[in-house]
Amino acid sequence: MKTLYLECSLGVSGDMLLAALSDLLPDGGRVLEEAVASLNLNGVSVRAAEQMVQGIRTRRVEVLDEAAQPLRHLQNLTDIVNAAPGSHWPDRVKELGLAALTRLAEAESRVHGQPLDTIHFHEVGAVDTVIDTLCSIRLAHATGAARIVASPVNLGSGFVTFSHGRFPVPAPAAAELARGMRTFATDSGMELATPTGLAVIKTLADAYGPLPLGTVEAVGYGSGTYSTGAYPTFLRAYLIKTESATRRGSGAAGHLRDAGHGSGPTRGRGDLFGPHGHPHHGAHAHTSSGREFAEDEDDGPLGHGRG
Repeated sequence: MKTLYLECSLGVSGDMLLAALSDLLPDGGRVLEEAVASLNLNGVSVRAAEQMVQGIRTRRVEVLDEAAQPLRHLQNLTDIVNAAPGSHWPDRVKELGLAALTRLAEAESRVHGQPLDTIHFHEVGAVDTVIDTLCSIRLAHATGAARIVASPVNLGSGFVTFSHGRFPVPAPAAAELARGMRTFATDSGMELATPTGLAVIKTLADAYGPLPLGTVEAVGYGSGTYSTGAYPTFLRAYLIKTESATRRGSGAAGHLRDAGHGSGPTRGRGDLFGPHGHPHHGAHAHTSSGREFAEDEDDGPLGHGRG
């Protein structure tokens, strides 16, 4: 089977993750452009370019916003996902996309002590957060991986300033997202893991650890807005061919851990996207707002989505 490995030792952000996954796939740019166009978001498109980071070629993906975008609540984001055409957005991808976006909303709700359906989202409403989250999951699906593993995530250090003021790293919503994840910090003096990046990793990762045993088939490099600063960063994505017998946490039926609950028990769900990367149905129930209800309700909410 194929395993997707996400190396977050230099941090993770939504744009870095999106760029690395689009770089990993031979047709990643086409898949990304078609996915974005199919969402029918007025004036929104993406542009990919090469960016050198410490002498290493990486891909950078920018979300272009040529029309005024409204501030969006969770229900607005849910409507975008539900309206996405099945020709580009398999049901399982939509399900995981809603899970990640709900995590972002829940983090804001918990941090600010406000009800989920009334909190006013600033960064979550930004269109680049919607694209980074949904399209990263769409590209992960396109790899055909049955399992996703992430390295421990570097959170960074120092202070970060955003719409609510100046806070130590990790910022409050990022700290909420980090609950249950394997993380560490380096003396970088900057935020290395953003809420959007953490939300997607937490939703997708079956486990955290070193590069799995197997044959590396492809490697993608993704950089972001701040990757060429004083502390250069990029995210590396590997597609690895592994033997099914090496599945960690698999029982007799070869079931994987529940996506988004990487520290939780095996739940007998089958491969993350279904056999051979096809969408897997029937894992969760949703309310009319699209909110996911899983067995671990205190698995922790997720953050602002600053990319």
